[in-house]
Amino acid sequence: MPNNTTGSTQYIQGVDERESDRVFFYDILSAIQSLNVAERQFIDLVVTLCKLIHVNPATSASGERSFSTARRVKTWLRSQMTQARFTQLSILNTHKEKLDKISLLSVTNAFVSLNENRKINFGVFADADF
Repeated sequence: MPNNTTGSTQYIQGVDERESDRVFFYDILSAIQSLNVAERQFIDLVVTLCKLIHVNPATSASGERSFSTARRVKTWLRSQMTQARFTQLSILNTHKEKLDKISLLSVTNAFVSLNENRKINFGVFADADF
């Protein structure tokens, strides 16, 4: 099938609409191999741009939430908290929706089971305790 170039757009003639919707790895590889050196270097820039877009959040709400969390936590516990603890609490507060899905019962029982004195004092918690 011959490749025709119209401006910067390449298309393949003789392919019906149904098949033209399919793109295979070989088609992509062939198209990249047919590019000249300058166009191949441009692909590196596009890949870098795609990586940046992929990591960048769609909205700035999560970033704003992080900053407001930092302000609240620092004003409440400014002198008594280490940087590591502050970072951990900030992450927990920023991702509340994931944290809410964790079972408080299982976390509590795991915490109590780490220390023999806690086991004696608290025993095992059940759903009725919450």
